[in-house]
Amino acid sequence: MKYCQYIFFLCLFISCTNDLITFSACDSPKFIDCCDGGEFSVLTFNRSETTSLNSALRVIQETNPDVVGLQESFGFGLDIATSLGYCYYGYEESSVAFLSKYEMEFINDNYIKIYINDKNIINFFNIHYETSSYQPYQIRDGQLTTVWEIEHEAEETRREDFQKLLTDLQPLIKDEKIIVVGGVNEPSHLDWNTEAASLGLNFGLEVDWPISKSLQLIGLKDAYRNVNPNSIQFPGFTWTTINSDNEIHDRIDYIYYSGNLQPKSTSLIGPDYLSDIVLDFYDSDHRAILVNFSF
Repeated sequence: MKYCQYIFFLCLFISCTNDLITFSACDSPKFIDCCDGGEFSVLTFNRSETTSLNSALRVIQETNPDVVGLQESFGFGLDIATSLGYCYYGYEESSVAFLSKYEMEFINDNYIKIYINDKNIINFFNIHYETSSYQPYQIRDGQLTTVWEIEHEAEETRREDFQKLLTDLQPLIKDEKIIVVGGVNEPSHLDWNTEAASLGLNFGLEVDWPISKSLQLIGLKDAYRNVNPNSIQFPGFTWTTINSDNEIHDRIDYIYYSGNLQPKSTSLIGPDYLSDIVLDFYDSDHRAILVNFSF
């Protein structure tokens, strides 16, 4: 396979493609001169395969994020980036794509570096994990009945993909700025907690979901839950925008961070009253999350 190696320090449009990979540089990449501090916004957006290009474009236009982690992209990301002037990395067969107003450097399929300025470089990860075995549905349907079974099944379902993320994170976690966005298709232990269980929520179960627990243990923080610590008052449901009597609503899309970053505000984007930013043209079955960071 022919690989394209490319450093994004150009202010003209350049495209580098083969059968899989596409890079493109935005026309006028942003650069914050002040190294002492600044702000930028991050959107994680599971487009879903049913969302039209026009709807996806309008979501990003309305929220105007600096950086986008797109899931279920499958080639749509390049069309969005070209239309809106974002730098882009992705490839047609992949779920994940990266859009940025800042210059980017490709590291691997799920990991780029974003250059806010010379002294502020973000290690940015975009992930989308296994959906075929979704534990809340298995609990609902009586297939899993104990906390041990739930935690074990969740760990086995996503172990291989999650281990790849941990391998990439470990050399960075001590000293560098990190943002991890995406859909892990697994709830959070910060939501399935003692208080929620005592109120009969989440099937009355307290579960240490392995991905959220592991990321917390290595030092990453959940941006939405950091800004909105009360999971009862602010459940933050990203799944699902579909309403049915048998559906399980939960928070399965996330923005995690570490290093000298601070989330200042969060917004859920969707079509209904559970969203902070309501868009009547919103087609996805996942609500998107927008976080404004300072550094």
